[in-house]
Amino acid sequence: MSDEVDEQGRLITENVREREFEVDHNFHGWRLDQFLANRIPRISRSFAGRIAKEGDVEVIPRRKVKAGTKLREDDLVILREELEPERVQDHEVEILYRDEALIVVGKPAGMLVHESSSVRLNTITKYLERAGFDEGEPVHRLDRETSGVLVCAAKHKYVAELRGMFATTHPEKVYRALVHDPDGRWQVGDKRTITDPLGIDPDSVLDIKMGHGDLDATTHVEVLGRVDHAFGAMADLKVTIETGRQHQIRIHLAMQGTPIAGDKLYSLDDEFFMAICAAPDNEELLAKLPFDRHALHAWQMRMAHPTSGEMVEFEAPVPSIWR
Repeated sequence: MSDEVDEQGRLITENVREREFEVDHNFHGWRLDQFLANRIPRISRSFAGRIAKEGDVEVIPRRKVKAGTKLREDDLVILREELEPERVQDHEVEILYRDEALIVVGKPAGMLVHESSSVRLNTITKYLERAGFDEGEPVHRLDRETSGVLVCAAKHKYVAELRGMFATTHPEKVYRALVHDPDGRWQVGDKRTITDPLGIDPDSVLDIKMGHGDLDATTHVEVLGRVDHAFGAMADLKVTIETGRQHQIRIHLAMQGTPIAGDKLYSLDDEFFMAICAAPDNEELLAKLPFDRHALHAWQMRMAHPTSGEMVEFEAPVPSIWR
């Protein structure tokens, strides 16, 4: 591992993704290239053959590996992939609370919770490993650009219970959001409940974008303050939700004509979102946003402790963009 560290974090040069695939009775007798094409999403049989021929592939019990290697039930196929170095944000993670059951962290914007196809190391999951929390595991999610309170199980035995809690009883979550508000739609002390039903936006070319739909959604908003910014007046909102629809806070606020500042998906148009996804470091595109992340922060959480049942509360200080 590299010791190179700058304001963006530590650069880790050793980055190998290892995946294991067990061969059950359904795949007995299959060729290796056929098996890989079936198990790895969105690759062709010919590309799978190149992986078998040129990649770092191991079949256990060990034998010569080629595209036509015939697999047997109970074989284990190990695929290793050399990835680009990654810079990690471990120095920005804050431990907010820790005991025998819980590790509560303040997640920085830009860090994923779990590994994705393009990011392996800059995740809370890998951070917990690097920090020595061998059994630590996140039990809910935050979007990549959303900062704030993230609850993790400290031991494997608490994972199922905690995930069940987030799926059913829903701990109380309070968010902070900075929104564009040049027309003063949100005044200090205002309280409003937004109940627009949500669904996938039928007018967007993006299959992840939400809009008006048929799914009930309830968002409560209280105005804490107003902010003068070079991009125009903003409002500082305290937000709670009764439902957990995809992008609920972001789309509900955008529907009010006050999108979250820095939101690449909802503050501009589809063309901008596609362009900045293709070129995330493009200075001309970034100059159209007040921040390099969307200004949504998981500020506070209140939940029952998994062992005592007592209510516990956590708070992650708001990031510097609020100041």
